[in-house]
Amino acid sequence: MAKLEKKPKDSHDNDWLATYSDMVTLLLTFFVMLYASSSLDEQKWQYIYQAFQSRGKYLNEYIDHPNHTQDEGSYVQSEDPSQAGGEGTQPQSFDKLYQYLSEYIDDNQLSDAMSVSKDAAHIFIRFNSNVFFGGNSSELTQTGKDIIDDISPALTALKKSIQRVTVSGHTAQGVSAVNDWDLSGGRAASVVKYMEFKKTLDSEQFRTQGVGPHEPVADNGTEEGRSQNRRVELVILRNDLDYTDPEVIKDILAQDYNLPIDQIDPNAPSQDQGKLPNDSAQGIIDSLESLFPSGGQSGFTGSVSGPVIYDEFESFIKAEEAEAVDAEAADADAAADDAAAE
Repeated sequence: MAKLEKKPKDSHDNDWLATYSDMVTLLLTFFVMLYASSSLDEQKWQYIYQAFQSRGKYLNEYIDHPNHTQDEGSYVQSEDPSQAGGEGTQPQSFDKLYQYLSEYIDDNQLSDAMSVSKDAAHIFIRFNSNVFFGGNSSELTQTGKDIIDDISPALTALKKSIQRVTVSGHTAQGVSAVNDWDLSGGRAASVVKYMEFKKTLDSEQFRTQGVGPHEPVADNGTEEGRSQNRRVELVILRNDLDYTDPEVIKDILAQDYNLPIDQIDPNAPSQDQGKLPNDSAQGIIDSLESLFPSGGQSGFTGSVSGPVIYDEFESFIKAEEAEAVDAEAADADAAADDAAAE
């Protein structure tokens, strides 16, 4: 009987090469990942984060069009209005945010519930209190939450472009079972707490204020006027402020200090000699510097060499101070003369 041929044994001498090659591949992948994460593009990561947060509801501009050209850190976007706002895409710059919000209001027929406006330094969003809150209540309604949910991704996408968001609550003049200060402040706080819960912006970017009935936008003598006065306002201050632009300075003074520069005549005689304290001009300038420490192109202390509007405003304030001092000196001289005559 013939013997069966023995099969040659398989050689396993080079099995270690498979394990070694796997290890080298993993190491290569690891170092490629380290290299890729060593130079993060904040804007790209923000788009990716936004895409996950919205569960695909919003189109990621960078992923959809990866060949954007870059110019000084910002991406070039089509001038087609349909690409700048609405439900399809997020705004890519602060200037586009106003257009985005306007289109959101029009697309969702929310003109009776909210409105938006802007100036050189701010974007203003006004919400009707009847939509956001029930009567004498500071608890957000579901409709109010839905609106905040819709606009929050746009604000989150522009977090780096927003310096501050001030939320103010307003009530109407009238008899109410709830204190106006408590109600207006509570409504502003409710909006901020919900936006903070949604991680719309960082906590330090928010401010709240309760104004009560003291800044009406309509006549409190009619029900329609009182309805307009019951509102919540968001004032969004941009981060890239140009402090050499007179319009920016005027808007900041008007919004944050209630100083309408257009209505001030620096050459007009003072009507109230004791109205302004000493060094009030420098006090306002110092306050501006503390509020807006970054982004300023020139300091405001000392002699002001920036916008002409500041030269006029400082001259006006110093003239008021000088007239007040002269008036006090004249009164003192008159009192001394009267005493000597007696």
